[in-house]
Amino acid sequence: MKYSILILVFIFICLIFSGCLKEYDDIHITDMDIMSVPKDTGAELTITSYVQNNQNTDSGSLSLKVTVEDPSTNLNVAEKVTGIGYIKSKSQSHYSVSLNVLEPGEYLIEVELLENGNVLSSNGEFITVKTRNDAEEPADILITNMNLVIKQYVDGVSKVVVDVSPGIYNQGGDSGHLTMEVRAMVDPYSVYTESDDMGMIRGSGRVRGNVQFILPKNSEYTFSVNIEENGRTVVSGTVDETIRLNEIMFNTPMTYNIVEEGKPPVPTPEHTDTPGFHGLTAILCLLLVFSIMGRPK
Repeated sequence: MKYSILILVFIFICLIFSGCLKEYDDIHITDMDIMSVPKDTGAELTITSYVQNNQNTDSGSLSLKVTVEDPSTNLNVAEKVTGIGYIKSKSQSHYSVSLNVLEPGEYLIEVELLENGNVLSSNGEFITVKTRNDAEEPADILITNMNLVIKQYVDGVSKVVVDVSPGIYNQGGDSGHLTMEVRAMVDPYSVYTESDDMGMIRGSGRVRGNVQFILPKNSEYTFSVNIEENGRTVVSGTVDETIRLNEIMFNTPMTYNIVEEGKPPVPTPEHTDTPGFHGLTAILCLLLVFSIMGRPK
């Protein structure tokens, strides 16, 4: 009996460190967009944060603390705290906070999500603030990633309503009129296409398009994104993995990498933690358990 309890304790510890018991029942920032609008001096930054409540209950009183830091000095150059109220259970909302920086340059934008003064989640991203762009400087559009959320079941749960939000970043001058086309392909004969009119995006702007599909749930999809400026394709890319909708939890945002056409895939860091057993940890746990069980009583 004593050894059985020890075995259970060791297995539980291994599960914790391997990530199998990763906690998803929380409130956290899933993503953030940053729009930079040049002014006569400096720029106005608009930071949009996407917040997900995975709990079975509504949140308490929430607020967002946005800090702009100069990485060269590690000093804060701007800060703002904004109350956002509460978020209903099993839902997502987005909130925008605007503040100004006086000088061009590279900044670290950090957003903290607080509930009754306690930090629940944080997210950070670097942005380059430019001076007012030359009217002749062309736009330079990049695709960042793609958010996907299942919002509703239809047709007796055989189909799902899917919100898809690819992000783009304009690292050049102000763009012309942009349109985004998103394709969900099962095979060459089963392709679903939706588009979003995004208008003009200023230089250094980060925005997220949004389209909605109604798709059969039990299929495997390859998603691709195409961006046109004034009717001409300027960038396109494909999600670097196939997506099975029946493996995604309802109303839970998922984020996927997009590989731009003509560019190699970004390698996955060797030490990136993902839910599940880490091979080495699992093997050590099993060896430990067997060694205990094999000891003479």
